Amino acid sequence: MRSLAIFVWCVTILIFTCTASFDDFIQFGVLRFHWEHQPVFSEFLSLFPSSISKSLVIQKLGHIAAFHILTLLVLTKYKSIPIIMIITAAFAALTEFLQLYFSRGGRLFDVGIDLIGILAALALASLIRSKQSKPLNFDH
Repeated sequence: MRSLAIFVWCVTILIFTCTASFDDFIQFGVLRFHWEHQPVFSEFLSLFPSSISKSLVIQKLGHIAAFHILTLLVLTKYKSIPIIMIITAAFAALTEFLQLYFSRGGRLFDVGIDLIGILAALALASLIRSKQSKPLNFDH
């Protein structure tokens, strides 16, 4: 059941990240997908967007929340912090890279935003477990 929950959440993240227009999805509930045969890979290394909008802030908070939840779900299946970090960070990088193929701006910067959610979930889990006297396993 844990694996199914993780899988469903990963599919949900993929749908949200690969929709052609996040704004259309938020404002109108429209999910569209557009495959870009020749993505601009240099976008992956571009920095934070030059203009900050309400939509952009919502997107970044969504990144944090989505990967926070994913990490909490993965924590139910695995106990090793290195394994959890590899799984969740790799999925974060994959989703950003895939966005390049779906007419979205996939950025390495956004992987960093995702890592905020991942690290926050690990910190929360560590805090909860320390209250229960069960420290997280930092070994492989």
